[in-house]
Amino acid sequence: MRFWITRNSEVPIREQIRRQVLLGILSDDLPAGRKLPSIRAVARRHRVHANTVSAAYHDLLQMGWLELRRGSGLFVRPRIVPAKEGALDRLLLEALESARREGYGPDDVIRRLNQLVHPRVHQRIVVVEPEPAMREILLAELSGIGAALEAVDAPRNDGSLIVALPTRMARIRSELEPQTACLTLRLSSVHDALADQRMPDVSDIFTVVSRSSEIRLWARAILISVGIDAECVCDVAPDEEGWRERLAIRSNIITDAAAARDLSHRQDIRIFRVVADSSLNELRQLCAVSVDGPSR
Repeated sequence: MRFWITRNSEVPIREQIRRQVLLGILSDDLPAGRKLPSIRAVARRHRVHANTVSAAYHDLLQMGWLELRRGSGLFVRPRIVPAKEGALDRLLLEALESARREGYGPDDVIRRLNQLVHPRVHQRIVVVEPEPAMREILLAELSGIGAALEAVDAPRNDGSLIVALPTRMARIRSELEPQTACLTLRLSSVHDALADQRMPDVSDIFTVVSRSSEIRLWARAILISVGIDAECVCDVAPDEEGWRERLAIRSNIITDAAAARDLSHRQDIRIFRVVADSSLNELRQLCAVSVDGPSR
């Protein structure tokens, strides 16, 4: 795994490393069982203190995303621990494992199974996201679902379907009543996003345009991971003075779904999408909305 580290970012280096590993795990680019590069190797390659790398890894270990194998190092922790008791247990565990490989967690399976057994149509979706810029992006990406959409910074129990990013959902669930319908939005896979794209030349110049610091960090990390020189990547926030002028000399623009509306006149943009297509399709099902519009 390659990291992109910047010392000029408002995001601490420890947090940059933690976010990039977590992004890889959530998008399944770092599958269960994958070994992470050693603390010493990361520190030496990126010229950062080993304690900083260790702290980032320790955060992920404490959160349950990694596991320590004595004498071997840190590995991505499997989401499901298989059991061998009973025919029904085996069937359910196989289903859970198959769902995990497709990017669905246990809570997603349980919620969807409940929906199939006790069908319920949701008329309203509430996006819970504390960062204003990310709220705007998620609203833009979910705008084609067809149901009524609202974005808030804190959850509430009002009967709506609650949706949030994987890094937020655990806290959100703890603040809601147990029966509240929730959906964790799966992240787009980096590999899937690049599958239909021309591989960029290492000398190409890229500008990442987003009001979200997370999007700017993730997009830059992805570009570095596919071989783009860090000196060939910069980022711009659309609320900065003179940001449009900074785009005039750039040949490739990576932006999010919300900022793309400010760049509709440009032909050289690529949209960095946060939410996976599988989550969008699932939301249509939960809201009884097909690709052609609401069901009658």
